[in-house]
Amino acid sequence: MRNIVRRVKYAFLSMPRPFYQYGGMGFLYWAAMAATSFTTVYLQGLNFTAMQIGTMSAAFTSINIVAPPLWGIVSDKLRSVKKVFAICVAASAVFWFILPHSVRWFSPLVVLIILPLNRFVGSPTMALLDSWIVRHVNRDRRVGFGPIRLWGSVGFCIVAFIYGMVLENKPIDIIFYGYVLFAIPCVIIALSIKEDEGGVGGGIAHRKISLREMQVGRIIKTKPLMAYLLFNLTLYTPVMATFTFMPYLIEEVGGLNTFVGVTLSVEALLEIIMLIFSARLLKRFKITRMIIFVGFLYTAEVALYSACGAPWHVLLVKAMHGLGYGLYLSCTVQYIYRLAPKGLTATAQTFASCSSAIAGIIGNLIGGAVIDKLGARVFFGYSSIFMVFVVAAYAIWMRFQKDQIDVAPADVNTT
Repeated sequence: MRNIVRRVKYAFLSMPRPFYQYGGMGFLYWAAMAATSFTTVYLQGLNFTAMQIGTMSAAFTSINIVAPPLWGIVSDKLRSVKKVFAICVAASAVFWFILPHSVRWFSPLVVLIILPLNRFVGSPTMALLDSWIVRHVNRDRRVGFGPIRLWGSVGFCIVAFIYGMVLENKPIDIIFYGYVLFAIPCVIIALSIKEDEGGVGGGIAHRKISLREMQVGRIIKTKPLMAYLLFNLTLYTPVMATFTFMPYLIEEVGGLNTFVGVTLSVEALLEIIMLIFSARLLKRFKITRMIIFVGFLYTAEVALYSACGAPWHVLLVKAMHGLGYGLYLSCTVQYIYRLAPKGLTATAQTFASCSSAIAGIIGNLIGGAVIDKLGARVFFGYSSIFMVFVVAAYAIWMRFQKDQIDVAPADVNTT
């Protein structure tokens, strides 16, 4: 036992300073983001229906189509992910803090104003953070993406579990204060980190450049990248709906909607485990094959939701999502980094967020209508059939696309 403790202690002490900086920032960021997972529960408490919540989520998510690419372009133009990330997180914390007070002072309809504003500044933060970490680990090979990113999952896991327990007896307003509590030190750490020399794209002078110099159209002309973004959009259409309507599924099988906190915590725990082992898997298997594998894993997850009959069933299936997302996260950020044109890595990452946003719009609109009429399990059952065709089509495309860029395990720094 002493040897194990000694080895763990030595492993942490031997880590370079950026590991603690990026890991700490990720921990605080995802601890703050745990609050956003209870948005549907909050709206349910304001007596909005599934159809209304789905419609609002779709409308708000449409902002994600514009905001992430816009902020990504700003980041690449300024050659600073750090500044844009800090501004967006700080502004998001402000909007998140004033939301419950505005509802009490004015009307529940004020969410139609504040939530879109929060989406505009908050939606690009995840892509910006991942792009920032990937850029660093590809310049500094001492620590990989997985070991840094897993601390974000740790933060999310702990705080989501706490929310799930506390909200059984406390008002949901706690989540809004929690967001600010973690967002403030996250911004402080972000601003304290020295940005890598050489710019976002790597090997490019650290200076502001014009949009004409950036040639953003190069992303659209990169065929493998666009194919992946289309795959991400169609695959995530049902997956994004599961995030919004999970409280309805839990209620449908006899649980409390606040049980979502426990499911999210278990999901994050399995995500951590997969992030730890993802490096070994990526050394053994091609990254494209791992992406296809996760696609089928997501399909199985959504199919099993339709068969759930008790809250603990949902808990087990959510654990499957944690395994899938941990691996998918390790694969996708590196895959996009490798496919992105030089100098446009942050923009490419935010284009991926844009594709997920479109998926959220479609999934929330269809999901809200179907769940109001037929229930959550029926919606997930039909969704899984659709996902089978999506994953199969992308797998066939990659097999026969001769100019498909595949990332060899040796090129990926996830260890």
